Amino acid sequence: MLRRIGLSNFKCWKELDIELAPITLLFGVNSSGKSAILQSLLMLKQTACGFDRGKHLNFGGGERDYVSMGSYFDVVHEHDARRNLAMRLSWDSHGMIFLVPPGLEPSERNLLSMTYKVSWGLEDYVSISRLRYELDSLESADEWVEVWRGDTNQYCFSSYFSEPGNEDARVAAPESCYALPLIASYGPNKNDILFLQNINEEFELVIQAIQHIGPIRRRPERHYIWTGGKPSLVEPDGANAVEMLVASVREDDGLLHEVRDRLRALDLVENFDVKSIDENQRLFEATAEIGGVQSSLADVGFGVSQVLPVITMLLSAPQGSIILLEQPELHLHPNAQAALADLMLHVAENRQLQLIVESHSEHIVRRMQRRMAEAEAAFAKPENIKMYYCQPGAGGATIDEVEVDRFGQISNWPEKFMGDISGDLHTMLRAALERRSQELESVGIGS
Repeated sequence: MLRRIGLSNFKCWKELDIELAPITLLFGVNSSGKSAILQSLLMLKQTACGFDRGKHLNFGGGERDYVSMGSYFDVVHEHDARRNLAMRLSWDSHGMIFLVPPGLEPSERNLLSMTYKVSWGLEDYVSISRLRYELDSLESADEWVEVWRGDTNQYCFSSYFSEPGNEDARVAAPESCYALPLIASYGPNKNDILFLQNINEEFELVIQAIQHIGPIRRRPERHYIWTGGKPSLVEPDGANAVEMLVASVREDDGLLHEVRDRLRALDLVENFDVKSIDENQRLFEATAEIGGVQSSLADVGFGVSQVLPVITMLLSAPQGSIILLEQPELHLHPNAQAALADLMLHVAENRQLQLIVESHSEHIVRRMQRRMAEAEAAFAKPENIKMYYCQPGAGGATIDEVEVDRFGQISNWPEKFMGDISGDLHTMLRAALERRSQELESVGIGS
């Protein structure tokens, strides 16, 4: 699980450093930097997993990219290309990697956390200025390795285990935005390469765990063709959601039943089904029953088709996945938005998913507060739910943690956090009293 994220000079963020939880909710006015936080993770993922691994930074624009960021000039804070972009991520170790300290035989390490730090600069082209990993384990709290670009544009390597006189060994450029070059001369023994390779693999596990649902999902099709494949994930625009349910029907793995139950819990449908409509079971139709009438998914309210990919991803993503959700509440009525918050709590607790959610929904906030206040909702506590409020500013965006106690009470309710509901009610009441007084005066009643 990701524990912290930091950004420097990324779009509206001159500096950002926040703690993450199993559920992290990002709120704020438009253009306040909420989406930029998610975009930084998606840019990192498309760089690390892209076709050209030699690119130190992939701004996107390709058909299979997650985000299109333009150029270095477009991304760097205040469009000042003299600045370096930087990113920091800390996470819990997956516990599957053998990290081998120099001088020891391979053995399982009790690694508590790892921090990845990278900065990019624009010289003749965009490249890594510094790449560093810091490890925090029970054996030692001061383990680190790094490469950086020197004055002559040649890369150097140093680490906590570098041999005396070899602290700044010359090495090849990093092979990607995260991969440490594997050269045996770094340290005193053969385990050095394995140690560095396992650090690279630890990063890969984290970046591969990231999945994303964007703010606009595609319209549903009237019919779906089963091609023989089984999609393994929902795409950012919602593609593959119904195809995954088609595979569920054919394999009877229970996913369709879970999705149907959740759509009912959101009070969006009375029934939901995906069924074959031809003899060869190659053509399928998704249907929803509302008000006793069964219709194609293409013919029912937009809210059902827009939330379907969100529900499908939350119920199908591998345990331990990191799910980035942008405005999952779109086109949902208030009760459904609140029920969606319950689904988030359920998958975070029972499927060990980490959710980082950009939202404008007051109803999600209120349901989270309610669950915190309810003694039986043991998982819903402040350490598992973080809320942040972003605001634009002349010197860059700012972010404040919304402090929620174990009784669900917010002690530092930000100004205009969810609009100005109290102000509107007060103004409405005063206007109503003034209007009533004027009407009474016009008929000679009152003074």
